Amino acid sequence: MGIQEVGIVSVLVVEDEPDYARLIADVLEEDGYAVTTASDGIEALERVRVQRPDVITLDIQMPRKGGVEFYRELKSDPEFSEIPVVVVTGITKDDPDMKTFVRAFLEVEHLPMPDAYQEKPIDNDELLRVVHDALRLDPEPLKTHRA
Repeated sequence: MGIQEVGIVSVLVVEDEPDYARLIADVLEEDGYAVTTASDGIEALERVRVQRPDVITLDIQMPRKGGVEFYRELKSDPEFSEIPVVVVTGITKDDPDMKTFVRAFLEVEHLPMPDAYQEKPIDNDELLRVVHDALRLDPEPLKTHRA
């Protein structure tokens, strides 16, 4: 069964700041998504292996295993490489660290870039749009399961 046939889309929110993880989860849950959270890349990989999410929102700067390292591991695994990833980070386009961030993704040539990028602070409507677009779903069937 595809995502739309089941009717509930699962999102893994990977974010080390508990308040921000809750904010993102609340926005997604209010729009009808089923949300699970992880506080770093290690916990996120464990969650993915237990229950494969339909899409992942991913912070970059986290303790233990950061977002780039998690992303590389996820996308290198054929079982999980097709899961869309939306990067949600405080690294802005004007931030000097942005070049390092982009270079880190490009270091492994066979891996695709993330499906979308959302700067913090998030705009709720924009977050919902990029998550929806990353899922590549038709808009009408999704509306049927959202309150």
